Amino acid sequence: MLSCVLLAGCGGASDAGDEPITPGAIAAVTQDVLGRPARDVARWDVFTRELGQESPGATMRFGRLSVEVAVAPTTDSPLVCADPSFFDECVQQEYDGHEVTLAWQELEPEEDPGVVYVIDRRDGEDVVVGLGGPTITGDPRDLDLGIDLADLAAVATDPRLGLTTTPEVVDQGAELDLGVA
Repeated sequence: MLSCVLLAGCGGASDAGDEPITPGAIAAVTQDVLGRPARDVARWDVFTRELGQESPGATMRFGRLSVEVAVAPTTDSPLVCADPSFFDECVQQEYDGHEVTLAWQELEPEEDPGVVYVIDRRDGEDVVVGLGGPTITGDPRDLDLGIDLADLAAVATDPRLGLTTTPEVVDQGAELDLGVA
């Protein structure tokens, strides 16, 4: 039923809107774009804590993979590759006519399997999509991640994701049961 609600409701939404986006709305859009429901959905407030500004986010589990999505006011933080000190690499990549930043941290043995981020830096806001779970041993464009980078870029560039969105998208997100990450 969740996928029916997501596919029927989110697919036709307009990017115009002035409702503050919610973690539920972020999760609803993400699941719609990826075409599959998450096993678990929770609020993700890493960007709010790190940036000290309201930056709504959601984390979703898809089997062994996790996808984290946050929308933040434009920042010069290393978390969006404004300063490349946080990641091993930050490169510009084009997906479906949109230029995004692809960033990654490689495996730290016995500590961290690594992470991949796709970042859409827009006028006044940054949309960040992180993927955790697969072991990152090099350039993620050369790895089987379990979710295509093009799909992560489609989430990052979806016009429904922004600091504000439509009431319809917020309503769809309200139907999700969110835990706390």
